[in-house]
Amino acid sequence: MTDKKSVTLRFRASADEQKQIEAKAQLAGLTVSEYVRRVATGQPVTERLPAELRQVIVGVANNLNQLTRYAHLRQFDDQAINEILHQLKTALR
Repeated sequence: MTDKKSVTLRFRASADEQKQIEAKAQLAGLTVSEYVRRVATGQPVTERLPAELRQVIVGVANNLNQLTRYAHLRQFDDQAINEILHQLKTALR
């Protein structure tokens, strides 16, 4: 269970450092406070993928699943497989 946050910590940083901290917190999808707490306490901080990249990855995964399904069913529809491969190549450019 998370303790109620009742203590305020303050520290000095340069304007550059502030921008870096804010940018990293935003990439991680966290508030600056949560980001600094996690970094200071050694908790994991991972960057979130941009929505566009997530969509590409999901599309690639779906295409790979379709190819796998065709292979398992031994249904080798050249046109469908070539279309999926084209979509994969386009997504990965």
